[in-house]
Amino acid sequence: MTNSPKVITEARLRTSINELAHAAVLEMSMACRKLSIYSSGHPLGLAAIEKPYLVLNRIFSFRKYINIHTLRGQLYVCNIALKESVFTTQILQYMQILDLTALLFERSMTLGDFTHFMERFVRRMRQEDPEYLMMDYLSHRGVTSVEVNSETAFRIFETQRQYRGDVDDDFSVKRLVLDALGTDPVPLAKFNEADEGSLLELGIDFDRPIVKYLIPERVTSIPYASIRAALEQLATSINTGGTERTDYKANVDQYMSLFKLVELHPDREKIIANLDDASIRSSARPRKQVSDDTSRTGAIKVSTLSRMDAVLDELFCPSHSHYDINEFCDAFRRLLKTGQRAKAEEVTLHLLGLLRDANPSFRQKALGLLAASIDELNLLTDAAILETAIATMVDHLAHKRETYEYSELIWKLSQKSLAEKRYDWLARIAAAMAARRHFDREVTVYDSMAVKKAFEMLNRSDVIERLINELIAGEHDKAGAIKQILVAIGSEEVALALSQIIAHPVRQVRQQSLKVLAELGKASLKIFSRIIVDDSWFERDAERFELPDAKWYTIRNSIFVLGSLKDPEGVIPLRLRISDHDIRVRREIVSALEKIGGDEAVDLLVLMAEDEAREIRESAISAVGVIGSADTVPLLIDVARRNSSEAIRAVSVMGKLGGPEAKNYLSQLLEDENALTTLSAGKVSKEDLRVAVVKALGAMGSEAIEKIRKYQASLSAAQKLFFKNSPVNRAIAEVLNRK
Repeated sequence: MTNSPKVITEARLRTSINELAHAAVLEMSMACRKLSIYSSGHPLGLAAIEKPYLVLNRIFSFRKYINIHTLRGQLYVCNIALKESVFTTQILQYMQILDLTALLFERSMTLGDFTHFMERFVRRMRQEDPEYLMMDYLSHRGVTSVEVNSETAFRIFETQRQYRGDVDDDFSVKRLVLDALGTDPVPLAKFNEADEGSLLELGIDFDRPIVKYLIPERVTSIPYASIRAALEQLATSINTGGTERTDYKANVDQYMSLFKLVELHPDREKIIANLDDASIRSSARPRKQVSDDTSRTGAIKVSTLSRMDAVLDELFCPSHSHYDINEFCDAFRRLLKTGQRAKAEEVTLHLLGLLRDANPSFRQKALGLLAASIDELNLLTDAAILETAIATMVDHLAHKRETYEYSELIWKLSQKSLAEKRYDWLARIAAAMAARRHFDREVTVYDSMAVKKAFEMLNRSDVIERLINELIAGEHDKAGAIKQILVAIGSEEVALALSQIIAHPVRQVRQQSLKVLAELGKASLKIFSRIIVDDSWFERDAERFELPDAKWYTIRNSIFVLGSLKDPEGVIPLRLRISDHDIRVRREIVSALEKIGGDEAVDLLVLMAEDEAREIRESAISAVGVIGSADTVPLLIDVARRNSSEAIRAVSVMGKLGGPEAKNYLSQLLEDENALTTLSAGKVSKEDLRVAVVKALGAMGSEAIEKIRKYQASLSAAQKLFFKNSPVNRAIAEVLNRK
């Protein structure tokens, strides 16, 4: 495992240990399933082991140990009780079989160590085997980084705080560390002085750099009176106890450790005021006084000028720094009233050009004058001027010629467009802004600070609400532009607002919202993942399997959006609902997984191929045939063996996926009567199953077809005559004639 990161950032501290714990168990469960089919030496088996190992590695970047504990039928990871699911149930079953109550993984664990652990975790061994016990198995292989039912594992679980991971709460690294630090100043002083080993003895398993980073934050949250009281109590113990007492030095050391925290508190002077120990008081350094005084310059009115050119010449004279905007407004208004709109347009373009001037004072003046001139424009008579201004600004954005002041101009023009309901203008502006933004994984990157600020202003709740209300109104000539604007904004706020209307009674509104949501990418993914993860959406009366209509429509559309996004991360929330009692939910999940594709979706579909409802089993297997690969065939073979009623469909899908494993298995079924009988298990017709095998081989190319030819040749003359018109012979003839 890698060492903990040296650089501590707020983003890293926001990492949810609860999410990582659930992800680790989920990946371990999937790995167990694959290891029961593939060996650890198989590429797919190794890849399956690597996934939980990488998740554990992320947790190890914050702490030395990861403990997995069972208590009263509930699974805990890092002292967090996990939400019950098919994945936690499977891990619990494995632990119960092996009589494991507490597992402890240490940061030094290598992939090889973890592989040894996983191999024994899933392997079935007889009790008389000398390596039956997990600890013996690991010991014989030199694995010391995994402990089983050890004293350390139990101590970590029993002495540290436990959490419920099935509730909506903050499980970030920051919150968990602050909880462990507590609010008592005396233990906090010990944490501040402790090294890595001492922290664990004091009940904190997080890395020392993280603890040191957060101690100042915890100190500032403690009332100054509590720290002073602790200091006074220790001082009293020191002064009245005498130097002969064995705890004298400990009290002095504790006092000095606690005093070091005083430097971190904003009320330092109040804490140390009039302390009896003058030597300690004099050693304290005064806080730095930071002056943040700012000066404000009043505006001086400029001289009144009669003509616009004179006003502009005066305002933008290098030696002239102050101006009265009312003078400009009067002159600009007179231009419009006298019909000189060409001159007004010229002035507007001139001011736009000044936004790129090297002189920051000129840019600020131009921005203020542009804002004032936009307010003076009337849509009925001056629309051409506004269109010219927007076209020029869009051109500047496209060629990266904007300055920071453009953010205010963009917002001003956006407000004008909204006020006049010219959503086509706003769509052009938003599209130009969106072209200056891209997404790097989950991070939004802007190549312009002006664009970033403008998006922040446009991403206002009142703006989004207005746009969505217009979308609901359903005016056809505006809907297209509004959708472009919402997609361009592309924020979680937009996705959240649209999520409120995906179950709207008007079909057109639902369709419009779903189309926008499908284009919002990560923003939609986050919002609808939260809906799927939120248990309250899946609550229903105890005697009902189906969700109430009000919840069902929202859930259905949420799953639809996750599928439409085709983002592999959409599989993560869907995993939690593959066992929901409402068959409609499971049906939608299968459809969404087929759209998303990828290995994670295939793995989940294989699990759903064992659903209690035949409809779900069949659709899951069919979906695997659409998005699976030849590597998926062993999983399908396992599905067919577990549920013979789906053997025919599984065999047909194997033919679509192809590959050597499919060819070998299907050839065995064709040639080995016993294997065919075992697979059918009396639940499907052997003849129908053999027909499916022939057709599947026939879809796999010349080598597989040659297997069919050899099988036909191996039949006796009596068999050929007797089965001449059988469905199997017809299928064989069809395949061979096709070739």
